[in-house]
Amino acid sequence: MGMKSEVDQQFLAAVESGNIRYEGLPVALVPIADDAAWDQLFAAAGAPAVPYWLCGFAYTLPNTIAVDLSLLIDVGWGGADGAAVAPTNVILTNWPVGFTADAAVGKAAFSSEMLPYPVRIPASSRMAARIASSPTGTIAIVEFRVILATAVGS
Repeated sequence: MGMKSEVDQQFLAAVESGNIRYEGLPVALVPIADDAAWDQLFAAAGAPAVPYWLCGFAYTLPNTIAVDLSLLIDVGWGGADGAAVAPTNVILTNWPVGFTADAAVGKAAFSSEMLPYPVRIPASSRMAARIASSPTGTIAIVEFRVILATAVGS
């Protein structure tokens, strides 16, 4: 049996159990600068104390987007705690997101992205993210959160 099939079966069994909880972390606002540096989302001590599944992520861009925008986002887990420390395991590499220009003040661009398959992360693992690339180098993410499934099947 292949790895994909095992993951599919485990996650399907968990979902069918009816005991699954989605959670957005971190609770505090974490901005991500457009500088290709990793930003810690939460330290190992702030991570779920049980194994969890990364299901997606959500982010907010500034109120005014004056140019068409495309970003490539990376997300990973593990590694030493620290604001600019790269994760040991990179899950998403160059995940593309894009928006069309809207110069109207007061319209924040909020979006959530769900992964095609959830990724299992060991308990108490820190997570980090970064804007890997953008054409302008000037658009930062105002807040970034990962969407996790916890209490799966328990």
